[in-house]
Amino acid sequence: MEEHEEHRAPDWLVWVLAAFFAVMALCALAFWASSAVVAAGVSGVISAVGPGAIAIFGALHIPAAIVGVLLLQWRRPVLPVTYRVALEAGTIYFGGAVLISIFFNYLAVSFMDRWR
Repeated sequence: MEEHEEHRAPDWLVWVLAAFFAVMALCALAFWASSAVVAAGVSGVISAVGPGAIAIFGALHIPAAIVGVLLLQWRRPVLPVTYRVALEAGTIYFGGAVLISIFFNYLAVSFMDRWR
C-alpha cells in the first residue's frame, strides 16, 4: 500500500490568509483600544468609522475565525511561541465574537417574534 503525503496548502495561500488574519486582528485591537479612550466609547467609534464599515468589519469576523483555525492546522507546529499564542488568542477572539453574535441575533429574533 502506498503512503501519500498529507495535503499542504500552497505557500502563497497561507501568506494571503495570514495577512488577512493579521489585518483583522490589528483592526480589532485598534477598535477596542480606541473604544477605551474615546469619550463616547464603542458607540463613538462606530459613529466615527461609520456603521457600514463596522458592519463589514463585523461580518469579516466569520472568515477570520475560519482562517485562524486553518492557520493553526497548517502552521502551528512550525510557528514560534509568540506567533502561535497570538494566533490562538486571535482565533479564540474571532470565534467567540461569532458565537456571541449568533446568540444575540437569536435573542433579537425571539423578541421580535413575540411582538408580532
